[in-house]
Amino acid sequence: MRNENPGFRTLRTLVALGCAALLAGAVQADDDKAIGKHAFEKACVACHSDPPVPRAMPREQLAKMPPEAIFAALLGGKMTLQAAALSEIEKRAVSIYLSEIPWGTVKDAKTVEQLTMCKNPAPLPADALAQPHWSGWGLDADNTHFQPAARAGLTPADLANLEFKWALGFPAGTSVSTQTAVVGGRIYIGGPGNGIYALDAKSGCAHWKTETAGEVRGAIQAFKRADGSLMLIAADRKAMVYGLDAETGKILWQDKGEDHPWAMNTGSAAFHDGTVYVPFASFEELAGGSPTYECCTFRGSVNAYELETGKRLWKTYLIPEPAKKTVKAGNGTQLWGPSGVAVWSQPTIDAKAGAIYLTTGDSYSAPAADTSDSIVALDLKTGAIRWHKQMTADDAFTAACVAHNADPIARKGCGPDIDFGSSAILRTLPNGKRVLLAGQKSGVMHAIDPDAQGAVLWQKRLSPGGVLGGIEWGYAADDSHVYVPISDVWESRSEPGAAGGIYALNIADGSTLWQTPAAKPDCLSIPGCNAGQPQAAVLIPGAIFSGSMDGHMRAYDPATGKVIWDVDTKREYPTVNGVKAKGGSIKGAGAVVVDGWVYFGSGYGLWGMPGNVYVAYGPKAK
Repeated sequence: MRNENPGFRTLRTLVALGCAALLAGAVQADDDKAIGKHAFEKACVACHSDPPVPRAMPREQLAKMPPEAIFAALLGGKMTLQAAALSEIEKRAVSIYLSEIPWGTVKDAKTVEQLTMCKNPAPLPADALAQPHWSGWGLDADNTHFQPAARAGLTPADLANLEFKWALGFPAGTSVSTQTAVVGGRIYIGGPGNGIYALDAKSGCAHWKTETAGEVRGAIQAFKRADGSLMLIAADRKAMVYGLDAETGKILWQDKGEDHPWAMNTGSAAFHDGTVYVPFASFEELAGGSPTYECCTFRGSVNAYELETGKRLWKTYLIPEPAKKTVKAGNGTQLWGPSGVAVWSQPTIDAKAGAIYLTTGDSYSAPAADTSDSIVALDLKTGAIRWHKQMTADDAFTAACVAHNADPIARKGCGPDIDFGSSAILRTLPNGKRVLLAGQKSGVMHAIDPDAQGAVLWQKRLSPGGVLGGIEWGYAADDSHVYVPISDVWESRSEPGAAGGIYALNIADGSTLWQTPAAKPDCLSIPGCNAGQPQAAVLIPGAIFSGSMDGHMRAYDPATGKVIWDVDTKREYPTVNGVKAKGGSIKGAGAVVVDGWVYFGSGYGLWGMPGNVYVAYGPKAK
């Protein structure tokens, strides 16, 4: 070994690394770590520096991810383009270098997960949708996130009587942000792995699990078919749309809803008169950070499907014209435009006007499309664009805008990345005036007139806003007020206790009823701990549920803003599927409240504290 040829020594190390990875070996030599360090500096350090650029995961968060998960992202996931210059062995090496978890510690989901199957389960009741249930993201066509008392089965006085009942762990997961459907005593949930589970809502035992092409993140919807059976509608992060039998999990129809290679779905479907409306977003905003990627060609879209058959009735692009070649970057890479305008959230249905309302993302190419950062109205039957109201112009953003090594031409025209991530809420005032509420990452709540082509009624700035700031995943409303949690996760990194908080605003004029600052986090020594509240709010009579990046799920009094329930999820949980699980930051989908029970996920491994658990809280046994 002492007189070994250096070239042969390097070759030996590379071969050893590849073999060790394939055999799931946990111990790597110092030389192998050096290869990973070199690969990181070659392909990753431009974004994952200290501090990282916006939207890039900090090193301390990467360290908490299993190396297999990092490797999957480099090999064929979000980071494929950024890792294009690395060999497969280097991708494995950098994954091992970044993670503090030994390779092979986290097993394949099929190996780890041991679902407890329900014994002699009763079939779904014929009147399941007439019983207390939860279906979809916004719960009604107006997207209010309001669960009526008869369905919630929970009063403020009942909160003190809630206790942990069961948990589901997701193998190798670091983020849990899906929202479930609860129908007929069953809970239907997607997760960070590929698949949809049907579980017993009270015990967590499993009825079935159906594999999907990608992660199911958007809320699952349940509908009654003509024959009386229940169908589930779901979509995944591979842009596949599914109609499933709710009793068996059998896929009845499926469609590749968007052919763009970076397309995905995060927004739940909307439904009206036998038609399902499914929105599409994309990861191309991240791909644009690669100096060799010909950015960008994605243009946000919505598909309309016949519920029973899955027949596609129409498709509308939010940028009507296809992207064309524009200029070349300094290295000769061809650039394209216009592009972007993703739809991240569930559409809002306006049956009275025969319209569907969308909130849109930013552009990926400059100049920005005039439908970006907008509220857009489509015709329900044809998909034709009726009108749009842009709230921030010139907002063209990709990862190239913040990457340290990005080409100056690719950076030209970059905007602030303050698009819409949450659904619009439609409300009618006592005087009959209708208001469409749209909260933006800029930190501004907008109220516009849907009957006057989006004319502005009032606007209220609630926070500075920014890349992960302002109003992110959603808010809730009753007949008179809208309840708005504040994110500002990224913007408050230097002062993580200063983020978050929640407002109650008068829908009629935007005046503030109350404002409750975020609680001081009890975990500031933990990387990713933050006071931000990016999770979608959920309202029941007498309580607003809002999760936080500090790992707490809290309920607030809608009249005063006082915290009336507080659960800290930063702990390990026993699970019904045998997977080791713990909680972390809470982000994304809101709590689900049905028949006296509260369900939600905990864990956000990108810019927060990782976790992989979905928990159920129910009333204490008498």
